[in-house]
Amino acid sequence: MTKPTALAAPNDALTIWRAIDLILIGMVFYAVLASGILQIPGIVPFGQSIYDEYYLALLDGHLDIPARVVQLEGHYAPDGTTYLYHGVGPLLTRFALGWFWPFESVGMAQFSIWAWACLGTLCYHAAFLKATAREMEQLGDKGLALSRLLSLAVWFSSPGLLLAANTSFYHEPIALAYAATGAFVLIWANVAFDDWPLWRTAIPCAALAAVTLHARPNVAIGLYVACTLCLVFLAATSLRQSWLRAGLALAILGASGVGFLGLNVARFGDATETHGRYTKDSIQYGFVFWGYEDRDSARAEAFKEHGKFNVKRIPHNVAIYTLDLPTIQEYVDPLSEQVHTFARNTLAGDLGFIRIEKPFAGILFLWPLWLVFALWSFKAQRSVWTKLAIPLTGGLVLAFLTLSYGTITLRYRIDLWPALSLFVLAGLSAAMPRIAVTRNKAAWKWGLGICFLAGLAMSANVTGQLRQFRVSPEATSVWSLEECRQLASLRDFSTEQTDTICQPPRIAR
Repeated sequence: MTKPTALAAPNDALTIWRAIDLILIGMVFYAVLASGILQIPGIVPFGQSIYDEYYLALLDGHLDIPARVVQLEGHYAPDGTTYLYHGVGPLLTRFALGWFWPFESVGMAQFSIWAWACLGTLCYHAAFLKATAREMEQLGDKGLALSRLLSLAVWFSSPGLLLAANTSFYHEPIALAYAATGAFVLIWANVAFDDWPLWRTAIPCAALAAVTLHARPNVAIGLYVACTLCLVFLAATSLRQSWLRAGLALAILGASGVGFLGLNVARFGDATETHGRYTKDSIQYGFVFWGYEDRDSARAEAFKEHGKFNVKRIPHNVAIYTLDLPTIQEYVDPLSEQVHTFARNTLAGDLGFIRIEKPFAGILFLWPLWLVFALWSFKAQRSVWTKLAIPLTGGLVLAFLTLSYGTITLRYRIDLWPALSLFVLAGLSAAMPRIAVTRNKAAWKWGLGICFLAGLAMSANVTGQLRQFRVSPEATSVWSLEECRQLASLRDFSTEQTDTICQPPRIAR
């Protein structure tokens, strides 16, 4: 069989609708996971009511929230006033639906994470189909079968599944950023494979970057870089035709940036301060404020000497994020720890403490199929690279920021997904023509099948582990009044201050 010289125009709507049953199955399965039906009895994902409390606090005109709700994840003023350093972006669903939502009986965290996880996965699904649509249509029934396998991989071996598996408050801003970057990648897939003009991307990409800034700033910086490059290119090539769109895009980016800085001032007293510190005379990390971590702990010293972000950490963090042995059984953990020690001594011996959180799972094991397609991108046509150059630059910036941070967790792998997915786009465009003309018995096709099945299996394994995920043994749904008063007594707060700090949550669930 030889590759045809002319291909039929892709029918993207037909392609996506052919997978509607798998999409619905994926959305229902995400809903089952997010609902907690499969949650281990007695395990409550941490902080499910935090953003609900935050929403009610903003309606009352203040930014502080009850310490009994946010607990050690709060950032505390010297008088015990509690602030959340995480972004306000996840409040979008509360402001949209909060006017009728029964917060007293049903939290919104589960719905919010489910909605963003589904939206993000649907966008990435559509983007990947864009890269393969021509070949899929030309292959007929074989293309339909490949399309459905791709759909299975997207919905059951991607970040959306991991987000829905645990509805702790950590996943809310990450889920929103995942949805926003999914839409961002889809827009650029249209540029690369559907010949969208560049001016069409300016305003929607700016809006997505603006929203992401209030969810995951490290991810947003990459999107801001991409938007800036896009606007610079528009100004250089078609300013007369695009000045209004460029101006609106700049206004959106600027307004979000000003809002972000203003929130920093309101919470931390400094426009450039995005979180608490270890020192006593400022807004302080909850772990330090309540005595669970020393001000001169290994983590504190590492941040002080080497900074929270340091490019020298990138080789070490790349190795761990990619090659970390998965926690399949408990007996694997000691081997994983040995790998961590070897990597730290070899690649980060002079960089101090780098925290690595469970569950362990390197991208090589978690998303092997996507990694293969990402590597295949180096076979992509030059025109594809040219059209994806702007988002790839932004994707690499956000990846470098995430990889230079002093903590490694499973959920931060989701921050790396946008950069990986852009390479996957290019790789799929290069791989599909090869798949179309190669016999089914080719060894590398068997290899792709193994990667596909391994990714599904590992995603299922990690999903099971996430059912038990909680920040620490100290984390409960809320602190009891007695627990809060006992902690306050250790800091010599007055009775009046203790009553203020330990006020009951607005939402009693």
